[in-house]
Amino acid sequence: MKIIFVSNISWALFNFRRGLMVEIKNRGHEVIFCAADDEYTFKLQELGFKYIPIVLERKGTNVFKDLLLLFTLIKIYKKEKPDWIFHNSTKPFLYGTIAACLTGRRCINTHSGLGHLFIKMGFLTKFLLIFYKFAGFYATKTFFQNKDDLELFLNKKLINSKKCVVVPGSGVNIDYFKPNSSKSDKEGFVFLYMGRIIWDKGIRELIDSVRTLKERYPLMKVNFLGMIDKGNPSGISKNQIEKWVKEGLIEYLGEAVDVRPFLEKCDCVVLPTFYREGIPKSLMEAAAMELPIIASDVPGCRAVVEHGITGFLVKVRNSFELTKAMDMMMKMPEAQRKQMGQNARLKVVRECSESFVIEGYCAQIGL
Repeated sequence: MKIIFVSNISWALFNFRRGLMVEIKNRGHEVIFCAADDEYTFKLQELGFKYIPIVLERKGTNVFKDLLLLFTLIKIYKKEKPDWIFHNSTKPFLYGTIAACLTGRRCINTHSGLGHLFIKMGFLTKFLLIFYKFAGFYATKTFFQNKDDLELFLNKKLINSKKCVVVPGSGVNIDYFKPNSSKSDKEGFVFLYMGRIIWDKGIRELIDSVRTLKERYPLMKVNFLGMIDKGNPSGISKNQIEKWVKEGLIEYLGEAVDVRPFLEKCDCVVLPTFYREGIPKSLMEAAAMELPIIASDVPGCRAVVEHGITGFLVKVRNSFELTKAMDMMMKMPEAQRKQMGQNARLKVVRECSESFVIEGYCAQIGL
């Protein structure tokens, strides 16, 4: 059997689909991936996956470039004749489904959160709903990573409920991500933001909160770990990040393949996103390591964070609430904070195991 994975960038496949790709390959099947080239392309090739590059402009709505993507995918599907195609992210999802239809190939689509297009239901989003409806009609199955996104699609009649599957994001390896028993010699309370460095993740509100809290807690640290996403319409420049570092507000840790060492050195993970997230992998990994979490009260984050039990949920775009939650987390007795972390791990072990997600996808293609 030959399976093609299509995404906007290799980074997304490496971080969110690597486990599934490896499992399919280990079961004796050929796995190919198509994505725009980045520093993670070679890492996937090292794992034994064939790479076919595609040119994809993630930002902007250039019709000619989007048509080029469509024709490229048609050409690839005709040549490779895959048994199944997995589409991830918006443009591959939409244009890839059309290409699959025109070439008679079977596809499975994944909604890994609805992204910035669904933050405001503008004209472009309303126009794209036509293509989403076609994709929902043609795809063999469509995977949703939280019930909120599924309900939105069902309410707008974009998909038949019989074609839908809900899985807990890309899952988390609960054996790999586990509590750290070693003692830390860090000084002061450490918050960790882990994800792409983009405005839509609530970075402005987080910086505002840090400025306020630094006056009260000079030893407090806020670490940023993640990709500077230049191709995203909401991307934050490296120069801006360096300004915050010089101001003493944050420390930028760069990117990391293994995030466990950074999670081990923090007290709380924070994600004040605007997005309709799928289920953020960063939050599942933090929860698996028994860390409390502060996150926005949005779809996806709500699937991991139970307010007052595994962490705190705060209103979107509300730096006052975010500041209050971070302040409460630092003032909280250590035993209570530890109990929150334990509750968080119990929840992801019960609901978000990576093995469960992988088996769900494999079952749909008969593996």
